[in-house]
Amino acid sequence: MSVQKTPGRRGGVDHDAIHWEEDLRPFTRLPRQPRPAPRQNVPAWIPALTSLVLVGFACLLVVTFVNNNRPALNTLALAPTATLQIVTPTATDFVPPTATPYVPPTETPPPPTPTVPAVSDDPIFVGAQVKVVDTGPNGLNFRREPTRSAERIRSLPEGSVYEVVGGPTEADGYTWWQLRDPSDGVTGWGAGIYLRRVVQP
Repeated sequence: MSVQKTPGRRGGVDHDAIHWEEDLRPFTRLPRQPRPAPRQNVPAWIPALTSLVLVGFACLLVVTFVNNNRPALNTLALAPTATLQIVTPTATDFVPPTATPYVPPTETPPPPTPTVPAVSDDPIFVGAQVKVVDTGPNGLNFRREPTRSAERIRSLPEGSVYEVVGGPTEADGYTWWQLRDPSDGVTGWGAGIYLRRVVQP
């Protein structure tokens, strides 16, 4: 602003000193100034070509989708329609349940108690049955010959019963009896001091 728009000291305004064109230029356009023509920096064919490419790409996607899903669309079109079938129940004769007769459980008899053969101090003889006694956990030595130096076949357990098939024979201070094992038929000799005759019931 070239001149300050304030009243003078005499109470008036000096109109000759005011430059109206310069002061009002920021607020209005003077008629003698031509309107600037808009300038376009991008050519008009570039947006048109971009739009054409986008439309073509969209059409290509639609065609591809339709071709890929054509079997599914055909199957959907040819799917059989559901039919409603009403099944009416047929009346059947009522058969009352038959009562099963009650059968009381039978008591299982207890297993028989093994009988322990009784023994006596009666004399042993051929054909009698004898029981091994007083041998302890080691049992009776069952030997091939009636002597302590003979080969030991095995040990006869305490309480087992055997048949006398031979004897008696005196050797090494013992009376020997020939015994037969009824389980396998093996025969051998055992000292009579550890044998007792089985009493038949």
